[in-house]
Amino acid sequence: MTHDLGIALAASRHALFARAGRAAAVLSLVLLAPAALAGPTGLNVIPTTDIVPSGSFIAGFQNANTSFLGTPFYRMPLMLAQTQFSLAPWLEAGFDYTPTPDIDDDTLAFNMKALLFAEDVTRPNVAVGIWNVTDMERPGYYVTFSKTLNYEDEMTERYRAHHRRNRKLLGRRLHAGAMFDGHGVIEPFFGTDLQLNDVAVFQADWVNGNGNALSAGIAYVLPDQRTVITPALLISNDKNRIDGFQLNISHQFNF
Repeated sequence: MTHDLGIALAASRHALFARAGRAAAVLSLVLLAPAALAGPTGLNVIPTTDIVPSGSFIAGFQNANTSFLGTPFYRMPLMLAQTQFSLAPWLEAGFDYTPTPDIDDDTLAFNMKALLFAEDVTRPNVAVGIWNVTDMERPGYYVTFSKTLNYEDEMTERYRAHHRRNRKLLGRRLHAGAMFDGHGVIEPFFGTDLQLNDVAVFQADWVNGNGNALSAGIAYVLPDQRTVITPALLISNDKNRIDGFQLNISHQFNF
């Protein structure tokens, strides 16, 4: 009887340690996920001056564990739920949510972005924002600039299309700015989005600094003009090789 009880206790401890190990593994994915939690509208990684269209909100999800190393997304998907709401024609805010096995460790992060100046033929859009507002770390701040290279053609097309045109179909643009991470570190970033046709947009961006990456992908606009699927590859600054993958799926809803 004592021998059987010892075996049962050992098996119980083994099962408990296994569950704890799995929970720790998933929690480590949360802690090692990209810093772009509570991400505003933008490209693959960087924020742009885009604002959620008035009277609508965007909801979607993407894999938070982007790296091919450790526990990659295709072995243990860790999905990041994202929302972004229009508060005014010049203002947006949103929440991102990452679940974990222990509900006490779930991550909810807030962001807000304001468009300060709208572009014209010569001047770019200018926006500022705050993101990663959580109880787990200091928030980050950023300033971002966007310029449409074919501005006059795009203004004509946007006037003609009105609300029937997807928010991603914005011509050929360049973006630049800087992030301030709350610890005194400044990380410049650059990006571009190039509309290829009425259903596809090439997106690429880069953030300076260790732990950041160069990303490149294609945003596909589905026939409903409200759903966008964006797969992207990541080349980390630390290793200078393709070592990550990100998939973002979003849909625009009207209030």
